[in-house]
Amino acid sequence: MVVEAAIRSAALPDRRAGWPVLAPVTIDGFGTAVPAYRVDGEEVLRLIAQVWPRLARRVSLFTEELSGTHRFLVRPIDEALLPLSPGEQAVRYAAEATPLAIAAAERAIVNAGTAIADIGLIVVSSCTGFVLPGVDVQLINHLGLRRDIRRMPFMNFGCAGGAAALTWASDWVRSHPGESALVVAVEVPSLTFRPADTSADNLLSVLVFGDGAGASVLRCGVAPGHIGIGRTGHQLVASSTAALGFERADDGFRVVVSRQLPRLLETHLPALVDEFIGDASDLDVIALHPGGQAIVDAVVRCLGLREGQLDATQRVMRTVGNTSSAAILFVLEELAATLPVADGRGLAAAFGPGLTVELIELLWAS
Repeated sequence: MVVEAAIRSAALPDRRAGWPVLAPVTIDGFGTAVPAYRVDGEEVLRLIAQVWPRLARRVSLFTEELSGTHRFLVRPIDEALLPLSPGEQAVRYAAEATPLAIAAAERAIVNAGTAIADIGLIVVSSCTGFVLPGVDVQLINHLGLRRDIRRMPFMNFGCAGGAAALTWASDWVRSHPGESALVVAVEVPSLTFRPADTSADNLLSVLVFGDGAGASVLRCGVAPGHIGIGRTGHQLVASSTAALGFERADDGFRVVVSRQLPRLLETHLPALVDEFIGDASDLDVIALHPGGQAIVDAVVRCLGLREGQLDATQRVMRTVGNTSSAAILFVLEELAATLPVADGRGLAAAFGPGLTVELIELLWAS
């Protein structure tokens, strides 16, 4: 088939005339890590109703959606629903995010079989806390990475950060053959919970978010049976800056998740995807950021997706939840373990503040 031939020839022809031929990039290995406290969806619903009794009826609307699901938190859920001051959030972020990032990165490096000395770039995405020196420095010191390693920390991409990190890393390894790139995304959104905020935005964040870290190792070249990265795309949707993000409040960050977000995606995503990769329903898989059932349903509708294309996303949404920028790495790890065909083509997509749309062409062959 065309995909297999393109991968084996070590060149990826672009479907649009005039675009350059790209060298193939392989994701050699994935690693993920979650904290110790596992929470069922039913438990989340019960405790939210206790914290916000007047929202009990609204919370009950999510009973079916969260039934049988679970996610992981860095604190027991009874403690997780207590507020932390901005100072306490910063201390806990430094204490919790770094070990998760290290665990995911170590697993990715082992699974990839990559020599530490061959890693020339580290890209770290995180938007749920801030520490300086950053998590990237802690990773370099703990893992024994090269002292001259290139560092690329991201914090403003939100939930799109993991996909953006993969895009930048793939560009870098194409221009640095013989060297690998380490991508790490780590998020602890439970630390930013604000129980005094009874807005629909904050309620939605509690219902969908979980804590965790994901990592991957990329290199230029072909590896049979491994997911490869072809073209990548990035778009800022016009007049959409209020749809998604954080607002600074006295007690931390207020989550902004517009109820118009599904409609925005349905309006703009079909043309962006068609221009980037063609008819999405023709692809073998879609690795979609698991931002919540409403987002997933909107993407299915507007792209006309088939049953089964989003299996990896649905499994991650049930078992880990939305770990913000790390979530796409959880989905890709799940996909890599359950590729539906021996030779195929797919699309990874994630959305973040801006409104930012990150698109990645996925390719693999036996």
